[in-house]
Amino acid sequence: MMDVKRVISTIERKYIKNNLKKEERFDGRGLWDYREFKITPNFVASAEGSADVSLGETRIITGLKYDIGTPFPDLPDEGVCTIMAELIPLASPLFERGPPDEQSIELARVVDRGIRHADCVQTKKLCIEAEKAVYILFVDMYVINYEGNLIDCGGVSALTTLISAQLPEGKWNGEDVEWTGGYFTGKDIVNELPLVITYGKIDDIIFLDPDLPEELVCDGRISISSTEEKITSIQKSGIATFSFDEIKMLCNKSLEIGKKLRKDLNLWQYKANNE
Repeated sequence: MMDVKRVISTIERKYIKNNLKKEERFDGRGLWDYREFKITPNFVASAEGSADVSLGETRIITGLKYDIGTPFPDLPDEGVCTIMAELIPLASPLFERGPPDEQSIELARVVDRGIRHADCVQTKKLCIEAEKAVYILFVDMYVINYEGNLIDCGGVSALTTLISAQLPEGKWNGEDVEWTGGYFTGKDIVNELPLVITYGKIDDIIFLDPDLPEELVCDGRISISSTEEKITSIQKSGIATFSFDEIKMLCNKSLEIGKKLRKDLNLWQYKANNE
């Protein structure tokens, strides 16, 4: 990983901090404003579901593939959904070739945890025959451009990919899986729409959706995933500490922001239509 000190100067650090103290940001946003989301579903023709999502200049392309496999012994009637992330070197000089680093692991795990704990993917509906055959879904996120806050961009990209999915419908014939000619869609798979919302903290200032310069000078971040009614997961990174009152405030803020964001993004519009 490139030394961050080579990327952002001391003068720029002070400028960002001073502006945040005045509740001003370089791009004109307030402390609780998102950058613009742009969503293109079905971006990858060869995938069973896909999405090209940008949050400001941060861009992630996500694709879904599937396999048919044997269920886990302790979950004999449930399918599997796995989320992975890759930080492509062309996306940023901060990314390097090689095995997954901490940042790519964090991106995949935080997005996965928010979806898994919200009962978003109906794993029982991914079962073809208990103890015999289930769908195994692979949701792969590829970071194409990095300008801060990969987690929120990845969360929307993963959800859009699942919603837009079309899987060949399989049935058990007593010995193996045979295809019916129909499709199993995101409308069948997805139940909840959990959104992950990330905040940066510099000194005692907390703000939504840090861009790259803000992210590089942050003392830490906290990502909160929620459905319409409840918090499903919380992940903190960095050296910043958050008081109980701050976490309580951010949980309430996440429910409020999430409700508006769901309405604005209207992700269900991207569901496959086989009628």
